[in-house]
Amino acid sequence: MKFNATAIQHHQAGSLLNLHYRNTRENILGDGLKLCQRAKAHNSSNPNTAYIAVKPRDGGYTAKMHDVAQCGNAHLCPFCSGLKASNMRDWITLAFLPQVKSSGLVTGLLTLTAHHRRESDWGEFVKNFYRALEAFGKTMRRNFKAVGSLGRVRAMECPVGSNGLHIHLHDLFTYKPGTDIDALCVTALAKWKAALRQFGLHCSKNGVDIKKDGDFDPRYIAKEMAAHNTKTDSKSDLVTLFELLDRSARGNKQAGDDWIRAAKAIQGRDRWNVGQLAKKLNIECPSSWRKPEGDAKSEPLHVIEYPQTQHIMATEPNSERPGLAIILRTARQNLNNTVATQKIVTALCLDYTKQRLLKASIVAAEDYARCTTNIAALLASGAIKPEMAPDLDARAVVEIQLQQKERIAAIKTKLHVATTPQLHLQPGAELVFV
Repeated sequence: MKFNATAIQHHQAGSLLNLHYRNTRENILGDGLKLCQRAKAHNSSNPNTAYIAVKPRDGGYTAKMHDVAQCGNAHLCPFCSGLKASNMRDWITLAFLPQVKSSGLVTGLLTLTAHHRRESDWGEFVKNFYRALEAFGKTMRRNFKAVGSLGRVRAMECPVGSNGLHIHLHDLFTYKPGTDIDALCVTALAKWKAALRQFGLHCSKNGVDIKKDGDFDPRYIAKEMAAHNTKTDSKSDLVTLFELLDRSARGNKQAGDDWIRAAKAIQGRDRWNVGQLAKKLNIECPSSWRKPEGDAKSEPLHVIEYPQTQHIMATEPNSERPGLAIILRTARQNLNNTVATQKIVTALCLDYTKQRLLKASIVAAEDYARCTTNIAALLASGAIKPEMAPDLDARAVVEIQLQQKERIAAIKTKLHVATTPQLHLQPGAELVFV
């Protein structure tokens, strides 16, 4: 199921971010996704309880976490990307396009690309691409104003292929009917090339593409621009960041490395941006706009609850198992058996603890190996006398054993806290399912 695939992608993203931090001690902007769907919402009235809501959908059932935090990262987080894409798509179709039509305007689609190479610094490439974009915007301001453009809806895509990170932009812009779009395209290409040259980049004649009104379906483009996973039918070898997560989860190390490399390069960049366009059209911006309600939302067919401490441990990104995907699948498949889901959660906690205990022994062995290497280096340099080596070795063993005991005690304490029965419901609390 799609949702299970999303949960597996989410787990893999968290695992890759944790591994990158352990190896480099470097945080990547957006790593808050590791707590998305795991931590409780900041305004939760039930902070000690995890909730799963099971509802009917498309002839089957869907299960999702309720009352949880969302990271809001539209580039890296499969959950939040899907939610934001859906809202953006509806805003374009139901708010933006009707208002453009009533204003006597039409829409065109501008796409900007630049040459890219796998061996280049992807972060520098993105930085220079956006510098060129800023310069291009300044030089084209009068040209767009002359055709009656009020602004644009911008979508950024960043698939990865054999030539590296292929960042490109789609601008759904407004203009007056009758505008000579071919002439505008010629001007835009010349100015885009000039802007790229300023920052050491370049493009071919295909670096600028403008589709005019009537040459494309604005509603189809709206869906494509705001899609969660676009270009799945592309003839090139480009794949989205979420497809990279799928490949990484199946053991493709290169895909995982490319995902981290892309995540570092695009951090801080907007996936979608409308600038001042919404204000000029006198409509709400996408972040505050909400789709008009149709049929009343259905109440959950089934609600499953268990301690939040268990949820955090069972869905730990460092675990070898995609805990959230397993939990939601169990909840969906066992509608009348809440105990089945609760047992799976407890089993995942125990499994993760076993993994940590096994790794604790490996960590101790690695610590001892480093100590013996250091002692050998000290001997080789003459910093210590040979008769001092056995004493240093013995001290290292004692210290590592103490650290090992503390590490194991901490792991067991964490498990005890997570699995000890507790009063985790607050009297009088009300749940509102959305």
